[in-house]
Amino acid sequence: MLAPSSIIDEVVGCAEWADRLVRADLINGFVVTENDYTSNFTGALRREINSRAIPDLVAHTQVLTPKVERSTGTDACIIFRNRDIFKVGLFEAKWPRLSTHTNCWDSLQKSTGKSHFDSQLDRQNALSGSAIWEMFYSEEPYGPNPYFPEYGSSCVWHADAFAISSARTQTAPWADTELTTLLAAQKQGIGEVVRSICECRTGQPLPVGVMQNHLTELGIKGKVLVINLSNLQG
Repeated sequence: MLAPSSIIDEVVGCAEWADRLVRADLINGFVVTENDYTSNFTGALRREINSRAIPDLVAHTQVLTPKVERSTGTDACIIFRNRDIFKVGLFEAKWPRLSTHTNCWDSLQKSTGKSHFDSQLDRQNALSGSAIWEMFYSEEPYGPNPYFPEYGSSCVWHADAFAISSARTQTAPWADTELTTLLAAQKQGIGEVVRSICECRTGQPLPVGVMQNHLTELGIKGKVLVINLSNLQG
């Protein structure tokens, strides 16, 4: 594990609260785009962690400027690390607007005639070792829902989404019915995702000494969130 269970519990709670806070803003119209939600979520997660004032548990933003930028098919990167090892978490964000729109969240790429979401899943599939998930935002009021957790977003591991993608006709956009079938079967909250990563059930741990080179090779450009548990092990 990246940290003792008590610390992992704290990070899980921070992730759940960050998602809950931003979903409230989406419900009330203060967040209006996928990118807006994603930026607010990672910022809220950083503030939640640092506001706990737990010794040696800190989160900060790091700006990556690789010489060669690569398209990973994802929107955000979260690094989970301790003193010795790190893991890369990547997620693609979607806001399907299931309560207000119909079949609006995917489209065909003009250059290939292929589903944009399927293309993103293909690019993600080439990223070995990273913990990758799809994160679907909801504007619906808090409460029981077959497709979303009561208070947050619905997360699906990349492998589960890719399995559906590989079996479908990729020259058509994803329909809402395909998505809801996936969510009904595979949805989990962001806390479950974070716990799986921190407990080393998902994602490949790598030595901290290669972290910068690894991120450069990934070709991710822009801000990433680093959750540092550096002095809690060993």
